[in-house]
Amino acid sequence: MKRAPGGTIVREHDIQKAEKARLTGRFTLSCGMVALFATAAWTDPALAQRTAFTPRPNTTGRQIDVRASAMIEYNDNVVVSDPRISGRGDGTDDVLAAPSLDLNIVLPRATGTTYLAGSIGYRFYSKYTNLNRQNISLTGGADQRLASCLVHGEIGYQSRLSDLSSLYVLDTVDSFKNTEESRRYSADVGCGGPYGLRPTLGYSRTEVRNSQANRKYADSDTDTFTAQLGLQSPSLGTISVFGRYSDSAYIHRPVPAGGGEDGTKSYSAGVQLERNVSSRFNFRGSVNYTKVDPKLSGTDSFSGVGFDLSALYNADLFTVQLVGSRAAQPSVLYFVSYEVMTALSATVTHDISTRTKVSFVASKTWRDYAASNRFAGAPISGNDNMLSLGANASYDATRRLRFMLGAGYDERTSNLRLFKYHAKRVNLTASLAL
Repeated sequence: MKRAPGGTIVREHDIQKAEKARLTGRFTLSCGMVALFATAAWTDPALAQRTAFTPRPNTTGRQIDVRASAMIEYNDNVVVSDPRISGRGDGTDDVLAAPSLDLNIVLPRATGTTYLAGSIGYRFYSKYTNLNRQNISLTGGADQRLASCLVHGEIGYQSRLSDLSSLYVLDTVDSFKNTEESRRYSADVGCGGPYGLRPTLGYSRTEVRNSQANRKYADSDTDTFTAQLGLQSPSLGTISVFGRYSDSAYIHRPVPAGGGEDGTKSYSAGVQLERNVSSRFNFRGSVNYTKVDPKLSGTDSFSGVGFDLSALYNADLFTVQLVGSRAAQPSVLYFVSYEVMTALSATVTHDISTRTKVSFVASKTWRDYAASNRFAGAPISGNDNMLSLGANASYDATRRLRFMLGAGYDERTSNLRLFKYHAKRVNLTASLAL
């Protein structure tokens, strides 16, 4: 997904594909250990944000891919039906232009890998210029093999316009002008050989900051500690058990007198299986039990099952990917201590030719909110649902020049005081490899 945001399991890095690559010597062993050990950094919820950090590149060999891109998009409801944004009476539609520099760099070493991925861009709106904002998302990190252990560190950074669909109807008039900045720092270490037991320990910290004073209530910090014990066998794949503890806090959120601070402590334990069933079918899935203890009095706790499932099938003419997850995570709404998010998505990709590819995606997200009864007039529970449909076609005109045409539809419903809306969009992107 975003993904979905959040993470209910300990995820193996995409670099695990290195085990299949035709590599030799110590680098082969190093890449394999990346897949098996460098996992804990990916277990923390995406605190108070709805866009996941850029993932680590999934290539195993050396790659330096730098592209200059430019997108133009028409959206018939860019203001998500919010009258505070469209107050001038200019309608709900707009055209935006988004130039960017896209990076995908992987530099293997004899004992590890260094990488950088993401984009640096800006979004210009034709009518609603108050929405003009930088659009930055970068992830960089490195692995280092030390004897039989592999140490991994990573930093993620984002800066962009905050999610307009997360604005509550009682937020101030200029809340939509907010810029959200997110930072994530993570490190993990795992030890062991190519087969057998492999223990892993990891830590991550995520910080979210908002530019508008009236959105400081969404500023938040989370610290996550993870322990995992994995076992890999040629016949079963990789089986792991894990435990995780997370402590999150809204550092600038005012609360009713005597209520204490707002935030959560969560505890999770579960089991995960990763297996290449055949050359065509790959499966990764986990199930866990999670308990969420809110810090603010008057908020109901949560105990339940979470999951994170992903299946990929490669046929001769198309590829199908199914993804599903359920997790408890913090929320950006003022009175909400946490939300339980369930997400399902399906993507079908077809290569028409060596140069032309089409893809179709459908996703549905459900969010259930939990709030304290100490907030006067605020609902103590509620939900909202989001349906998204999309289609894309890409064409490689030359080895360096690529065009992409896309279209999408979004629909949001809610029984809280969140704006219901539907929006259609179409865009054209051109990118040039530098």
